[in-house]
Amino acid sequence: MAISHERTRVREDAPDLRLFDVTGKGMFALDLADDGRIVAVGAMGAALLGIDRDDLVGRLPAEAFPVGVAQAAHDCATLPTFPTRVIQTTLPTRLVSDRTVEWTLHGLAAGAGRVALLEANDVTIRKRNDNRLRNMARAVEQSPISVVITDVRGVIEYVNPRFTHVTGYGYDEAIGTTPSIVKSGFTSPQQYRELWETITAGREWRGELLNRRKNGDLFWEHISISPIRDETGAIVRFVAVKEDVTMRKEYEKRLLYQAHYDDLTKLPNRLLSIDRLTQALARADRNREHVGVAFIDLDNFKKVNDTLGHTYGDDLLRIAARRLVGCIRASDTVGRLGGDEFLIVLPDLHDPAHALSVADKILEAFQEPFLILGHSITTTASVGLTIFPGDGREANILLRNADAAMYRAKDAGRNCCRTFHAGLNAITMHRLRLESLLSGALDRGEIFVVYQPQVDTRTGRLIGAEALARWRSPELGMVSPLDFVPLAEDSGLIEQIGRYVLETACQQLARWRDRLPPGTRVGVNVSPRQVAVPGFADVVEKALADAGLPTHCLEIELTESLFALRVATVVETLNALRAMGVRLAVDDFGTGYSSLSYLREFPVNTVKIDRSFMIPVGDEAADSLVRAIVTMGHSLGLQVVGEGIETAQQLAFLQDVGCDAVQGYFVSKPLSADAFLRFATRA
Repeated sequence: MAISHERTRVREDAPDLRLFDVTGKGMFALDLADDGRIVAVGAMGAALLGIDRDDLVGRLPAEAFPVGVAQAAHDCATLPTFPTRVIQTTLPTRLVSDRTVEWTLHGLAAGAGRVALLEANDVTIRKRNDNRLRNMARAVEQSPISVVITDVRGVIEYVNPRFTHVTGYGYDEAIGTTPSIVKSGFTSPQQYRELWETITAGREWRGELLNRRKNGDLFWEHISISPIRDETGAIVRFVAVKEDVTMRKEYEKRLLYQAHYDDLTKLPNRLLSIDRLTQALARADRNREHVGVAFIDLDNFKKVNDTLGHTYGDDLLRIAARRLVGCIRASDTVGRLGGDEFLIVLPDLHDPAHALSVADKILEAFQEPFLILGHSITTTASVGLTIFPGDGREANILLRNADAAMYRAKDAGRNCCRTFHAGLNAITMHRLRLESLLSGALDRGEIFVVYQPQVDTRTGRLIGAEALARWRSPELGMVSPLDFVPLAEDSGLIEQIGRYVLETACQQLARWRDRLPPGTRVGVNVSPRQVAVPGFADVVEKALADAGLPTHCLEIELTESLFALRVATVVETLNALRAMGVRLAVDDFGTGYSSLSYLREFPVNTVKIDRSFMIPVGDEAADSLVRAIVTMGHSLGLQVVGEGIETAQQLAFLQDVGCDAVQGYFVSKPLSADAFLRFATRA
């Protein structure tokens, strides 16, 4: 910048610098009789420009100020009158970078001449705050979720456009009212009271409320209400952020129904029926009562399907279901286990003889022919009956006993009821033998680990393996996991076996890592009993440390029933596992715990679709359920794995619905460690 070689001395009538230095602003005095030359500079003005005060005095405006300010000073010096002018500029980068300055130029008389007073105010922070407030206001106005601001009495002061769109109430209609304008009448006064007590105490409230739109339609909202405080800390307003979750709620409701009810008969399916049986057994054990369990199979049903077709068979099942429901109390359960098999649970029995009277009603109900599409079809029923606690104390034992009794009824000529007795239960003796042999199997080296590959659904690339326990008994040969795992659970051996599988899998993957694709992980099944024991997270951490395996390479697979154990140790263990970097997967999804809320409440990474949902691929209802599970998993940010893939059709379907990964015999059967490595490194 060219600087005039002449320096004008400070005029005697220039403003007092002491006044300049106490204003809190950058102050400059310009001599309008001398082309606006600077005759006085305050300390803050010099600091703002980054030039020494003595060096500024005597400069022309163009030699010191931004162009717009210099031009204003020139106008002030040349025009006969000059109104106060305000100019906002950014100072040149070489002086002070990223500074926004507001300049105010006043033309005024000073003694015999004319002097201009120039104020410079650094408004960088104010400008930034103004921009931030504008951006925030724009974000709230354009937000896809509703925002409501009220005063401390709950009177609405502001609603954004999304609120008016969702509720149907216009801005002017909402202002001055309270949020109760969307009250539906389905929320208890106690919940509202708890909400109000929470926010007036200065805490945030979160929850879901069923509200009503202006047109009367009901809708669900997920709501977060927080207090707004002033500079003294006093609550002055409340802000509510509300998301319309109606579609999600309806979707969850449909998914829950599909997962727990038979689509054909509308009866509880196997999953829900057994869940209700389990609850009935627990209640009866506390109250010292009886529970009746009846297993019903329709006689000659296959003949109806084969001769008349599935349309007739389906109608027969629907009518049979209605007749069974007509034989029981409202507190009893009729469920369809599959095919033509039904289960009846008779809880809270004071007299076990009541179960026999129900069986008689069932037999009588099936004496009347079924009229279907103009055909009169005669189908009777065979009933097997067992009673808790005399015939067994566990749901699976009672079901097996009732099934055995039903086959005895078949052998007796059908159309009758038979009760269980000990002579029928060869299974019980076999179970005792299994339990005895299993107790020392681990020490004898009979338990070993196999690995079933998991691959990316789209690319076929290996992403991991599931470690599975196997038992080879010298006396029995290979024993199915379906037989020995429940025994291990009941006897407590699962903790020892589970720990062995965990440690073996971690050590094996650590040895393989250099030869496997990056990120390959191993999944280990863990029972609810293991997780419920305090210190399980320490067991996992030690297994990883001893093997030298990074935590993200391990995925703990948990059954849905675990999430029913909402006790502190379980929650603490799961959080501890996630905190250390271990992944968590829900195994056999759709066959256990009947609430989906745990997917949000617990730190889950992966959902594994149970193989039972894969068997009927091609059936519209089953396909819809699998699509719903994949969509739900992805909406929650979870990886979805399909289990039990046995055909190309199943794989193609899962590719179509966007399932992330698969495992099953179509990909590979469970393999020994050496065979798995060969699979993983194949060309």
